[in-house]
Amino acid sequence: MSQTRVSEYDQYAAKYAEYTSWREQALTDADPAGDPFGILPTLLALLGEVSDQDVLDAGCGEGYLSRILAARGARVTGVDLAPRLIELAGQKASASAIDYRVADLSVPQPELAGRFDAVASYLVLNDVEEYRGFSETLARSLKTGGRAVLGINNPYSYMLRRGLGSAYFASGSMHPCGLSSVGVPVSFYHRTLPEYVDAFLGAGLHLTRMVDLDRPSMAERRVSGEPLPPHDQLPHFMVLAFSKP
Repeated sequence: MSQTRVSEYDQYAAKYAEYTSWREQALTDADPAGDPFGILPTLLALLGEVSDQDVLDAGCGEGYLSRILAARGARVTGVDLAPRLIELAGQKASASAIDYRVADLSVPQPELAGRFDAVASYLVLNDVEEYRGFSETLARSLKTGGRAVLGINNPYSYMLRRGLGSAYFASGSMHPCGLSSVGVPVSFYHRTLPEYVDAFLGAGLHLTRMVDLDRPSMAERRVSGEPLPPHDQLPHFMVLAFSKP
Protein backbone atom coordinates (compact mmCIF):
# COMPACT_ATOMS: atom_id res chain seq x y z
CA MET A 1 0.00 0.00 0.00
CA SER A 2 1.33 3.44 -0.86
CA GLN A 3 2.40 5.89 1.80
CA THR A 4 3.45 9.44 1.05
CA ARG A 5 3.81 10.86 4.56
CA VAL A 6 4.16 9.83 8.20
CA SER A 7 1.79 10.89 10.96
CA GLU A 8 2.99 13.48 13.46
CA TYR A 9 1.91 10.98 16.13
CA ASP A 10 4.57 8.50 15.04
CA GLN A 11 7.41 10.13 16.96
CA TYR A 12 5.29 10.07 20.12
CA ALA A 13 3.83 6.59 19.59
CA ALA A 14 4.75 5.12 22.97
CA LYS A 15 3.48 8.13 24.90
CA TYR A 16 0.29 8.26 22.86
CA ALA A 17 -0.40 4.55 23.33
CA GLU A 18 0.19 4.93 27.06
CA TYR A 19 -2.27 7.82 27.16
CA THR A 20 -5.00 6.07 25.18
CA SER A 21 -4.74 2.87 27.23
CA TRP A 22 -6.84 4.43 30.00
CA ARG A 23 -9.82 4.58 27.62
CA GLU A 24 -9.63 0.85 27.08
CA GLN A 25 -9.21 0.11 30.78
CA ALA A 26 -12.54 1.82 31.39
CA LEU A 27 -14.33 -0.71 29.16
CA THR A 28 -15.72 -4.02 30.40
CA ASP A 29 -16.02 -6.73 27.73
CA ALA A 30 -16.00 -3.99 25.09
CA ASP A 31 -19.04 -2.35 26.70
CA PRO A 32 -19.19 1.05 24.96
CA ALA A 33 -20.78 2.73 27.97
CA GLY A 34 -17.37 2.84 29.63
CA ASP A 35 -15.88 5.17 27.02
CA PRO A 36 -14.76 8.20 29.06
CA PHE A 37 -15.37 10.51 26.08
CA GLY A 38 -18.90 9.19 25.54
CA ILE A 39 -18.32 8.66 21.82
CA LEU A 40 -18.43 4.87 21.53
CA PRO A 41 -22.09 4.22 22.41
CA THR A 42 -23.34 6.48 19.62
CA LEU A 43 -20.63 5.52 17.12
CA LEU A 44 -21.29 1.79 17.55
CA ALA A 45 -25.07 2.20 17.57
CA LEU A 46 -24.96 4.07 14.26
CA LEU A 47 -22.50 1.56 12.83
CA GLY A 48 -24.97 -1.22 13.60
CA GLU A 49 -24.33 -4.95 13.44
CA VAL A 50 -20.74 -5.77 12.46
CA SER A 51 -20.54 -9.49 13.23
CA ASP A 52 -19.12 -11.40 10.26
CA GLN A 53 -18.73 -8.14 8.33
CA ASP A 54 -15.63 -6.49 6.86
CA VAL A 55 -14.92 -3.23 8.69
CA LEU A 56 -12.21 -0.64 8.08
CA ASP A 57 -10.88 1.24 11.09
CA ALA A 58 -9.72 4.42 9.38
CA GLY A 59 -6.85 5.93 11.34
CA CYS A 60 -6.66 3.04 13.79
CA GLY A 61 -3.68 4.30 15.81
CA GLU A 62 -2.69 1.64 18.33
CA GLY A 63 -5.86 -0.32 17.67
CA TYR A 64 -8.31 0.88 20.34
CA LEU A 65 -11.38 0.83 18.10
CA SER A 66 -10.11 -2.10 16.03
CA ARG A 67 -10.06 -4.37 19.08
CA ILE A 68 -13.57 -3.30 20.09
CA LEU A 69 -14.86 -4.07 16.59
CA ALA A 70 -13.08 -7.45 16.58
CA ALA A 71 -14.69 -8.28 19.92
CA ARG A 72 -18.04 -7.66 18.24
CA GLY A 73 -17.29 -10.22 15.56
CA ALA A 74 -16.07 -7.99 12.74
CA ARG A 75 -13.27 -8.86 10.33
CA VAL A 76 -11.20 -5.73 10.93
CA THR A 77 -8.62 -3.97 8.80
CA GLY A 78 -6.88 -1.18 10.71
CA VAL A 79 -5.02 1.44 8.68
CA ASP A 80 -2.89 4.27 10.01
CA LEU A 81 -0.20 6.67 8.89
CA ALA A 82 2.06 6.03 11.90
CA PRO A 83 4.25 2.91 11.51
CA ARG A 84 5.14 2.80 15.20
CA LEU A 85 1.50 2.90 16.26
CA ILE A 86 0.72 0.05 13.85
CA GLU A 87 3.61 -1.90 15.36
CA LEU A 88 2.22 -1.36 18.86
CA ALA A 89 -1.28 -2.32 17.70
CA GLY A 90 0.02 -5.60 16.35
CA GLN A 91 1.50 -6.47 19.74
CA LYS A 92 -1.83 -6.27 21.57
CA ALA A 93 -4.20 -9.17 21.99
CA SER A 94 -7.59 -9.09 20.27
CA ALA A 95 -10.64 -11.33 20.06
CA SER A 96 -9.72 -12.25 16.48
CA ALA A 97 -6.92 -11.48 14.05
CA ILE A 98 -6.80 -7.86 12.86
CA ASP A 99 -5.13 -6.90 9.58
CA TYR A 100 -3.08 -3.83 10.49
CA ARG A 101 -1.53 -1.81 7.66
CA VAL A 102 0.50 1.37 7.27
CA ALA A 103 -0.96 3.59 4.55
CA ASP A 104 -2.09 7.12 3.76
CA LEU A 105 -5.86 7.10 3.45
CA SER A 106 -5.85 10.64 2.10
CA VAL A 107 -4.58 9.31 -1.23
CA PRO A 108 -6.24 6.60 -3.37
CA GLN A 109 -5.85 3.02 -2.13
CA PRO A 110 -7.16 0.89 -5.03
CA GLU A 111 -6.70 -2.40 -3.16
CA LEU A 112 -9.26 -1.27 -0.57
CA ALA A 113 -11.94 -0.25 -3.09
CA GLY A 114 -15.33 -1.89 -2.56
CA ARG A 115 -14.06 -4.19 0.17
CA PHE A 116 -15.90 -3.06 3.28
CA ASP A 117 -19.39 -3.26 4.69
CA ALA A 118 -18.56 -0.41 7.06
CA VAL A 119 -15.94 2.17 7.92
CA ALA A 120 -15.44 3.43 11.47
CA SER A 121 -13.14 6.18 12.70
CA TYR A 122 -12.52 7.49 16.22
CA LEU A 123 -11.16 11.05 16.64
CA VAL A 124 -9.12 10.98 13.44
CA LEU A 125 -10.70 13.30 10.88
CA ASN A 126 -9.49 16.46 12.64
CA ASP A 127 -5.89 15.24 12.30
CA VAL A 128 -6.10 14.73 8.54
CA GLU A 129 -4.53 17.44 6.41
CA GLU A 130 -5.99 16.25 3.08
CA TYR A 131 -9.48 15.63 4.43
CA ARG A 132 -11.14 15.57 1.01
CA GLY A 133 -8.83 12.82 -0.19
CA PHE A 134 -9.51 10.96 3.06
CA SER A 135 -13.27 11.15 2.51
CA GLU A 136 -12.91 9.95 -1.07
CA THR A 137 -10.79 6.94 -0.09
CA LEU A 138 -13.26 5.98 2.63
CA ALA A 139 -16.18 6.29 0.23
CA ARG A 140 -14.45 4.16 -2.40
CA SER A 141 -13.59 1.50 0.17
CA LEU A 142 -17.27 0.86 0.91
CA LYS A 143 -19.48 -1.66 -0.80
CA THR A 144 -22.78 -0.41 -2.19
CA GLY A 145 -25.11 -0.04 0.79
CA GLY A 146 -22.18 0.33 3.19
CA ARG A 147 -21.97 2.91 5.95
CA ALA A 148 -19.31 5.15 7.45
CA VAL A 149 -19.42 6.49 11.01
CA LEU A 150 -16.86 8.97 12.32
CA GLY A 151 -16.40 10.40 15.80
CA ILE A 152 -14.76 13.85 15.67
CA ASN A 153 -14.01 16.85 17.82
CA ASN A 154 -16.86 19.33 17.51
CA PRO A 155 -15.48 22.07 15.20
CA TYR A 156 -17.47 24.80 16.95
CA SER A 157 -16.65 23.79 20.50
CA TYR A 158 -12.87 23.86 20.27
CA MET A 159 -12.73 27.30 18.70
CA LEU A 160 -15.00 28.81 21.34
CA ARG A 161 -13.19 27.08 24.23
CA ARG A 162 -9.93 28.59 23.05
CA GLY A 163 -11.39 32.02 22.45
CA LEU A 164 -10.90 31.65 18.69
CA GLY A 165 -14.49 31.98 17.56
CA SER A 166 -13.67 34.86 15.23
CA ALA A 167 -11.25 32.54 13.39
CA TYR A 168 -13.83 29.82 12.78
CA PHE A 169 -13.65 30.30 9.03
CA ALA A 170 -9.83 30.08 8.97
CA SER A 171 -10.01 26.65 7.37
CA GLY A 172 -6.81 24.64 7.51
CA SER A 173 -5.36 26.55 10.46
CA MET A 174 -3.42 24.37 12.88
CA HIS A 175 -3.99 24.30 16.64
CA PRO A 176 -2.59 22.31 19.59
CA CYS A 177 -4.82 19.32 20.28
CA GLY A 178 -4.35 19.36 24.05
CA LEU A 179 -2.10 16.30 24.43
CA SER A 180 1.06 18.26 25.25
CA SER A 181 0.44 17.66 28.96
CA VAL A 182 0.90 13.91 28.40
CA GLY A 183 3.99 14.26 26.21
CA VAL A 184 2.29 14.27 22.82
CA PRO A 185 2.69 17.82 21.43
CA VAL A 186 0.77 17.43 18.18
CA SER A 187 -1.61 19.74 16.35
CA PHE A 188 -4.82 19.28 14.39
CA TYR A 189 -6.33 21.00 11.36
CA HIS A 190 -9.39 23.13 11.92
CA ARG A 191 -12.19 22.82 9.36
CA THR A 192 -15.74 24.05 9.46
CA LEU A 193 -18.50 21.51 9.90
CA PRO A 194 -19.96 22.19 6.43
CA GLU A 195 -16.53 21.52 4.90
CA TYR A 196 -16.38 18.10 6.51
CA VAL A 197 -19.93 17.22 5.49
CA ASP A 198 -19.47 18.54 1.94
CA ALA A 199 -16.30 16.45 1.52
CA PHE A 200 -18.20 13.22 2.17
CA LEU A 201 -21.21 14.30 0.13
CA GLY A 202 -18.85 15.16 -2.71
CA ALA A 203 -17.36 11.69 -2.43
CA GLY A 204 -20.79 10.23 -3.18
CA LEU A 205 -22.04 9.40 0.32
CA HIS A 206 -25.34 10.39 1.90
CA LEU A 207 -25.48 11.97 5.36
CA THR A 208 -27.76 9.88 7.57
CA ARG A 209 -27.14 11.25 11.07
CA MET A 210 -25.28 14.03 12.88
CA VAL A 211 -25.11 13.79 16.67
CA ASP A 212 -23.60 16.24 19.18
CA LEU A 213 -22.05 14.54 22.21
CA ASP A 214 -21.10 15.84 25.63
CA ARG A 215 -18.42 14.26 27.73
CA PRO A 216 -20.35 11.96 30.15
CA SER A 217 -19.71 14.15 33.20
CA MET A 218 -21.07 17.20 31.38
CA ALA A 219 -24.02 15.28 29.96
CA GLU A 220 -25.15 14.43 33.48
CA ARG A 221 -24.86 18.06 34.59
CA ARG A 222 -26.73 19.28 31.49
CA VAL A 223 -29.62 16.86 32.10
CA SER A 224 -29.87 17.92 35.73
CA GLY A 225 -30.03 21.58 34.75
CA GLU A 226 -26.82 22.38 36.61
CA PRO A 227 -24.92 25.37 35.19
CA LEU A 228 -22.02 24.37 32.94
CA PRO A 229 -18.58 25.99 32.84
CA PRO A 230 -18.21 28.32 29.84
CA HIS A 231 -15.77 25.98 28.07
CA ASP A 232 -18.21 23.06 28.39
CA GLN A 233 -21.39 24.77 27.27
CA LEU A 234 -21.07 23.34 23.76
CA PRO A 235 -20.60 19.58 23.37
CA HIS A 236 -16.96 18.57 22.85
CA PHE A 237 -17.63 15.82 20.31
CA MET A 238 -19.78 14.89 17.34
CA VAL A 239 -20.56 11.75 15.37
CA LEU A 240 -21.23 11.87 11.62
CA ALA A 241 -22.86 8.92 9.87
CA PHE A 242 -23.02 8.36 6.10
CA SER A 243 -24.29 5.67 3.75
CA LYS A 244 -23.19 4.66 0.26
CA PRO A 245 -26.09 4.44 -2.18
